[in-house]
Amino acid sequence: MHRGRAGAEALNRPVGVAHGASALGVAWLIACAIALLTGASAVVILIAVGLVAFVASLLSGWTAIRHISVDAVTTADLADAESTLTWHVHANGTRRAHAELRVAEAVVARGWVAPGSTLLSGSAPGRGVHTSVQVRLSSAGTLGIVWWRRRSTIGIEPLFVAPTAALEPAPHQRPAGHRGDNCVTSRATGRDEVDGVRSWREGDELTAVHWPATLRTGEFVVRQRLHDLEERWVVQAHSRSGDSGLEAARARTALEEGLAVGARVAVQVDAHEPTALLDRAAVLRWCAAFEAGEGPGGSRPHTPFWQRPLAIPSPEPESSLTSGARWAVAVAAAAPPVMLLEPLGYGLIQIAVVLAAVAAGAYFSMRGPHHQRLLRQALGLLTGVAVALSLVDLSAVDSIATSLRFLLPQTLVALVVMQGFECTDRRSARVSLACSAMLTAYAAGIRVDERLVVWLAVSLAGLTIGSHAVAHIDRRPPAATGRSGRTNRRLVVTRAVAVVGAASAVLAVLAVVRVPEGPAQLTLPSWLQEYRPTPSDGELVAADGSPLLGGAAPGGSRSGAGAGGYPGFSPTMDTSLRGALGDEVVLRVRAPYADFWRGQTFTQFDGRVWRVDEATGELTEGPDHDVRLAPGDVSTKGDDQFIQTFYAEVDLPNIVFAASRADRVLLAAPMWARPDGALRAQVVIPAGSAYTVVSQRSGATADGLRAEGDISQLASPIEFVYTPASTTDRTRALAEELAGGASSTYDVILAIQAWLRTHVTYNLEAPVPPSDVDAVDHFLFESQQGFCEQIASATAMLLRSLGIPARIATGYVPSERDEVAGVWISRASDAHAWVEVRFPNFGWIAFDPTAAVPLAGEATRTTIGGDLAKAVAGLIGDHIAVVLTSLLLVAAITVVGKLVVGWWRRRRRGRWGVLQDRFVSAALQRGAPLHAPNARLADVFDQRAAQELAATLDASAFAAEWADDDTSYHRALDAISELERSA
Repeated sequence: MHRGRAGAEALNRPVGVAHGASALGVAWLIACAIALLTGASAVVILIAVGLVAFVASLLSGWTAIRHISVDAVTTADLADAESTLTWHVHANGTRRAHAELRVAEAVVARGWVAPGSTLLSGSAPGRGVHTSVQVRLSSAGTLGIVWWRRRSTIGIEPLFVAPTAALEPAPHQRPAGHRGDNCVTSRATGRDEVDGVRSWREGDELTAVHWPATLRTGEFVVRQRLHDLEERWVVQAHSRSGDSGLEAARARTALEEGLAVGARVAVQVDAHEPTALLDRAAVLRWCAAFEAGEGPGGSRPHTPFWQRPLAIPSPEPESSLTSGARWAVAVAAAAPPVMLLEPLGYGLIQIAVVLAAVAAGAYFSMRGPHHQRLLRQALGLLTGVAVALSLVDLSAVDSIATSLRFLLPQTLVALVVMQGFECTDRRSARVSLACSAMLTAYAAGIRVDERLVVWLAVSLAGLTIGSHAVAHIDRRPPAATGRSGRTNRRLVVTRAVAVVGAASAVLAVLAVVRVPEGPAQLTLPSWLQEYRPTPSDGELVAADGSPLLGGAAPGGSRSGAGAGGYPGFSPTMDTSLRGALGDEVVLRVRAPYADFWRGQTFTQFDGRVWRVDEATGELTEGPDHDVRLAPGDVSTKGDDQFIQTFYAEVDLPNIVFAASRADRVLLAAPMWARPDGALRAQVVIPAGSAYTVVSQRSGATADGLRAEGDISQLASPIEFVYTPASTTDRTRALAEELAGGASSTYDVILAIQAWLRTHVTYNLEAPVPPSDVDAVDHFLFESQQGFCEQIASATAMLLRSLGIPARIATGYVPSERDEVAGVWISRASDAHAWVEVRFPNFGWIAFDPTAAVPLAGEATRTTIGGDLAKAVAGLIGDHIAVVLTSLLLVAAITVVGKLVVGWWRRRRRGRWGVLQDRFVSAALQRGAPLHAPNARLADVFDQRAAQELAATLDASAFAAEWADDDTSYHRALDAISELERSA
């Protein structure tokens, strides 16, 4: 046995990715395409997670390979070529890595090594005298995706590897003086049969007891083959024969034959002096050293690049998949289909069929790639087709947009099911994980509900656990080494810091990514959950199809107050009515900016009630509706398009809500574009439906509006400046007072809003104005309490009193934002009324003192990371007590769990068994070999106390007369504590 020491080391470098990891990269690129198609923030978050995971894989592998090194290798010093050979590898560090030992470019051993000593079973290198071993350490870290490698050369004492004996021996000579097999050792006839030596006979042993002489003399007399001491073979060898390996093998055969017959052997190369070889070891050493490195086999033959295989090899040393990892992949593949199918309206039975198919794929594929392969593939194909038939409804596919909802996701689910039947190794397992990641991204692109966060977390957790399970066996050495409690605690802390760091990195990446502007124009979402036509006269109808005649109409459980209960969603709006509005979510709108989601506009006012224009406008069939600009709007087409996708959470009337200046509407039904700017569908909008609106942004800013000057000096249509006869003088006087000193209409609007904030209280229970008084006058000077309809009406009348064109609009305002889904949420109680003022160069601009909606030109897209950080901070701030309680509870459970586990371990192992475990762990930390006895473990400490402790532990386990006493135990406890500190 001999040991080599570390020599020069090469730099750490990445060498490739694990089996099937490229599929994960393809899934990431597909997620990028989905983000472009859908404009979903959740998909962008997944992209950032994937990017950070890849960087973390790079850093994890690089960190792991830096924290381990091999400093010594022990093996036999003499071996036959390609024979089995055990290599003892000693490593330093804190991580595990895969080691590949190479001698003369030939791989002689490979396996997982840990800090300390590891035995690797391998083979001997090719013939020759080898003085160095190249160690290639590889690791992919915790994630097991990107592999890093470091090469080091360890110098060793000469390792002699002899060639395998040839079938044909080399020629040999027997020098003169040699006596043949029939010679006798005595001339006296017969005496050799009694007590002398005799001629050697075929089949006799080389050395044997001579029993006649032994019995006669009373002592053992051993006879030996006398002529062995004199026979000599000289084997002929030739240099530069063209095949030095074969020449050495033939010489070995002849030399070993000579030794077998008891001859003294020597080898003569060409005409040189013979070299005597005393034993078989000397023969093997000469055969190993003879012209070593010359002739065939000295180096690896060069293969031209065009003859090399096209496949890209993976540095991952294993490709097999454990049953546990296979089921982990199945669990990871189960969540994304449910996440995808649930919002598409599929029921429990169809989802259960998909889950059963995923489980069946796991069951049939866990037995390996060759087990009933044809049957497994046939079952996979049939199962995938059956799943596709149960999910796909071709009658619903009539456009690219509908195919993205009713054909493509179902096909992807079927493909994931079929891939599950092919998941037999690590490559196919990672392909399955990549397919699951694609489904997750697709589901994140179409889901906008509040459960998206939960499903994202579940799917990401499944993908993480599945990926970890696939690669987990890669990081285990042949036998597990012990870890100290301190090491375990450090590992837990390190992983916790890594998780927090990864989350922070994701937020940092997203902090520079703005909220998407919207989906690609080719795939603007639009579908109706159910087609419910309305009368074709363009009139308003409720969600149940009944006419909307005005007032606070009661709503059902689906329509609720938000659909028919708000008086602003009817032909007339009484400013004294508010309606019973709940908190149910009515709309989710995917848009980069918050805006007023306008549904109706009102121009005519009689002092109490607003009325819509009676003109129905222009009817277009759709599903892609081009909308003309309404009177008063100003075209800004091409400057700033504003894409909004509306998702109906409840049944809605036939009002098409949209930001102002709608230019294009994607709605799978006929639609009326009214002259007043309102949009009405010829169907009601059922819950689960979606449509997309492309509007033109006005680009209005405070400076731009102020530059418009006093627009009351311009001629405006009479209907926009008309004031009813009931308008009081004090209302007009207030308007003049607020406009005094203002140089622009915009400043007048700000002055009116400031006065309302100061003098009016927002109150949904405000008193109803008497029937014989002007509602605006009563609101401004009597009650000074009211809600949005009254505030907007008062603002409009004050502006009209000054000759400024104004009208009322109703719709929804966003009250909150789902930062993960990237949607604005409007509840029934967010039904709102606001005032719109017409500016010559900007058109109708919305104003409201109670809604936090900025001017179009001043609205900026926030970043996804900034929104998420604010949301997390707000969530923690709002639930700080729950967060602290949860942390304390987790800490308490952890402490109690450790105490229970420790108690159970001590009870099961006994106190001496626990000491034995601690002793083994400390010794392994110092580099002791695996499975060594206690005496060998104690050698690594270089302390007498360690030897005494080893003897005590052996006695406690094996000595029949052992008596357990506290004194011995505490002495041993002190000793192991001291050894652990030194380790």
